[in-house]
Amino acid sequence: MPVLRLGVLWLAACLWSGLVQADDLLRARLAPLDDEQAAVAGVTLASGPLLADLYRARDWRPAWDAARLAALRRLLLASRGDGFHRGDFHFRVVDAILGGGGLEALPPEHRVEADILLSDSLVRYLHHHRFGKVDPVALDPRGTQFEPASSTALAQALVAALAADDLEAYIAREIRWPGFYRDLRAGLERYRAIAAAGGWPTVPEGPTLRLDAQDARVPAVRARLLATGDYSTEAPLPEDPLVYDRVLHAAVERFQARHGLAVDGVIGPQTRAAMNVDVAQRIDQIRVNLERMRWFAHDLPADFVLVNIPAYRVDLYRDGAPRWSTRAIVGRPGRETPVFRDRLAYLEVNPTWTVPPTILAEDILPNMRVDRGYLAERGLQVVDYRGNRIRPERVDWDQPAASFPYLLRQPPSDDNALGRIKFMFPNQFAVYLHDTPQRALFARPQRALSSGCVRVEDPLRLAELLLDDPQRWDRAAFEEIIASDRTRVVRLERPLAVLLAYWTAEADGDGQIAFRPDIYGRDAALLEALDGGPARPRLAPPAEEPAAAAQTVDAARLDGRRPVGAG
Repeated sequence: MPVLRLGVLWLAACLWSGLVQADDLLRARLAPLDDEQAAVAGVTLASGPLLADLYRARDWRPAWDAARLAALRRLLLASRGDGFHRGDFHFRVVDAILGGGGLEALPPEHRVEADILLSDSLVRYLHHHRFGKVDPVALDPRGTQFEPASSTALAQALVAALAADDLEAYIAREIRWPGFYRDLRAGLERYRAIAAAGGWPTVPEGPTLRLDAQDARVPAVRARLLATGDYSTEAPLPEDPLVYDRVLHAAVERFQARHGLAVDGVIGPQTRAAMNVDVAQRIDQIRVNLERMRWFAHDLPADFVLVNIPAYRVDLYRDGAPRWSTRAIVGRPGRETPVFRDRLAYLEVNPTWTVPPTILAEDILPNMRVDRGYLAERGLQVVDYRGNRIRPERVDWDQPAASFPYLLRQPPSDDNALGRIKFMFPNQFAVYLHDTPQRALFARPQRALSSGCVRVEDPLRLAELLLDDPQRWDRAAFEEIIASDRTRVVRLERPLAVLLAYWTAEADGDGQIAFRPDIYGRDAALLEALDGGPARPRLAPPAEEPAAAAQTVDAARLDGRRPVGAG
C-alpha cells in the first residue's frame, strides 16, 4: 500500500478515535449536570438541563467546529453594539481557543469543556438578545411583571442555531428588533463616535443666560450643542461669538425638548446640569435603556400602545411605527406606575371609581378621621360588597384599612377621578389608562403626579383610534354616551398589546436621542446589574408536553456520524 494512503488512513483513524473519545467524555461530563447549579471549569452554566438535553439530542457529539467558532466570535464582537460586554458570553474562552490553535489543538478533556462553554455562550447570547440579560423581576419584584423565558423555546432556538449552515444568518433571521430598539442602537453608535472624538465641553457655572446676553461661556454652550447636533454646523457664524443670539437660543430649546426640560431657551441650573452630563454617562444611560427595551421586544406585534413613564407620553403604534401621541400623567415617586406588558381588551365610558387599597389606607381614612366632610366633598359613596349604599356616619373610620369592610365609590360625573373614560387591561397592579378632570396638569413639564395609573390628555381620540371604526365610534358617539351618565363597556374586536415602559432614553429614526430624568431613580441599579458579569437566565420550567418538546429537539438530530457541527 502506498505510504501516502497509509498516512491518510492513520490520520482518519486518529480523528475518528478523537471524536468517539469526545462523545464519551461529553456523555460523562454532561449526563450528571441535569440541575440548575451545574458548572464546568468553574463556570456556572446558564442551564445545565438545557445543555444536557442539547447534547443528548446530538447523541453526545460535540457541537462546535472552526467555522461555527469563528462565527460566534464575530457575533460576540458585534454584541457591543447592543450595549453588552463581551464577558457576558465567555469571550475570553473563545479568544483563548482561537489563539491557541483552535479546538483541534485541545486535549480531549479540555475539548469537551470548551464545547460545553461555547454552547453555554450561545445560550446566553440567544437569551440576552431576545429577553434581556438582567431579570427585571429580581431587580424590582414589586413594580415589574414579566414572565420568565421559556426553556423549551430557548432549547429549540439553540438546536436550530447549531443545526444552521450559517450561524450568523440564522441569528439575523431569528432576532428581529422593533424600530424603537434599532433607533436607540443607532444612537449608541452615534454617542460612542462622539466619545471617540473627545466628547463635549462643560459649561461653567455663572448667572442664568438669556437671549441677547453677552457672556464668556457662550462659546462653550455653542460647542456643547454642536457636538450633539442641536446647533447646526451649517448655521451662520455669529457677529459676536460672546452674544447669546437667536440661532443659539433655538438650539438650546431643541436641547431642552430632548431632555424633558421646560422649553424656554433660558440656560439656568437645570439646563446647564443636563449639558454637563458627560458622554460616558449618556452612553451608559443608552445601554440601560436598550436592556429595558429587550424586556418588551420579544414577539412584539406590529400594533401596540406604549406608555413611556419618564417621558410622560402615550404612543399608539401601527405597523411598527408611532402614529399618534398624547401627553400623560404618571405615578409619583412612592406610588410609581409599574412596568409590564399586557393586552388592552376594552374601554369603559362613564366609569365608576372604586378607591384602591393604597389610597384608602394612605389618603381617605387619615383624612376622614380629622374631617368627616372629606368624603362628601369628593363625591364618594360608601357601599358594601353587594353594592348597597351605607351612610358614612354608620362607619367606624378609625379601623385599619386591612379590615375595612366597605368599598368607597365615585359615580360617573365630570368630577370623577377617572374622568369620562378608562382603558382596561386587567393586571395584578390594578392600574390602567384613564381620563381626568384635572386638565391643567398636562401643561406641566414634569408630570409624575398620580397614584400609579396613567392619565391621558386626549382619551377620546385614543378611544377612536383604538376602535378604528369611524362609522360607529367617532367623537360624537362617545359624547352621546357621556351625556347619558350611564356606564358603557366597549370591547375591542382585536385586543391590543400595551407596554408600560420606563425608558429614560429613546431615539428617533436619525439616531437623535431624547434623554429623560430618572424620576424613580432606577438607572443606577440596572446599570450595576448590566455591568455585573455573566448572568444566568430566569427560565420557566419545560413545557407541559415533554413528548412534543422532545420531538422538536429530536427533529434537529444529526443523521449518522457526519463531521462535527456539519448539520
